Amino acid sequence: MKYITLCQLVLLVALSSCSNDSSPSQEVPKDDGVATNFYPIKESNYWIYKTENTSVNPNTIGRDSLYIEKEVEINGFTYQKMKTKFLPTGFYCGALENNAIRVDGKMIKLSGDLSVNIVENLPVNFSVNDFVIFKENATSNEEFGKVSGTIVNTTALPGYPLTVNYVLSAKEDGSLTTFKSNGVDYTDVKKVKLVLNLKVFAKTDFLSIDFLSPNNQEVLVSEQYYAKNYGLIKSETKINYTLNPLIDSFTTLEFPLTGSQSSNDYLLSK
Repeated sequence: MKYITLCQLVLLVALSSCSNDSSPSQEVPKDDGVATNFYPIKESNYWIYKTENTSVNPNTIGRDSLYIEKEVEINGFTYQKMKTKFLPTGFYCGALENNAIRVDGKMIKLSGDLSVNIVENLPVNFSVNDFVIFKENATSNEEFGKVSGTIVNTTALPGYPLTVNYVLSAKEDGSLTTFKSNGVDYTDVKKVKLVLNLKVFAKTDFLSIDFLSPNNQEVLVSEQYYAKNYGLIKSETKINYTLNPLIDSFTTLEFPLTGSQSSNDYLLSK
């Protein structure tokens, strides 16, 4: 069963009525020529995850099957296209579904279309090209992946265009000699922190109003654990936002002023 919650709206391939106001700005690091073995990528490989929505009582448990469907060519590079057997229930598989990844030296790079909804009526859609989601030899707290841009949404608040500034970043978050996840012991584990930051403004005839309060929020933080020869073995994702109460005076739509959700993904087998 798919979560009908905030988690289903975050980093999934989606369609929307938004238009790009500026092309995404993205930093693309170069590889060092030595392939990482922290993500075994080849056609027919698969991973099975237990998903857990911890924001409800009792927790909602699901199961995702992620696999490599085929090789695809993007901008002259060979990628592996990722698919799920069924509609994904968790954050991680939802983020990779229908997108493509490739090994580039010590890095894992993602290309595809991503979408975020902080509330149901506000989709934030953007593309990434060679966005680095993992770097084996990253230095302490190194930010190795970053993409930013601006999107204009004309449908969320009828009559009041929204300007959305987004920054998606990935950085090194530590290394662990040993780590236990879902009862399984792993060695040589590296952590990555994925953060989505949003600033949103509503434009009126006379001024711009902050849509979020404060208007510079980390709406998504995902802590991800990668083990040598396994790929991702666990992710802990938190989604939080607070809207500006003044938004209520501009619309009859029901926007929840706050939202929060926590979810986990655990590797069961590969």
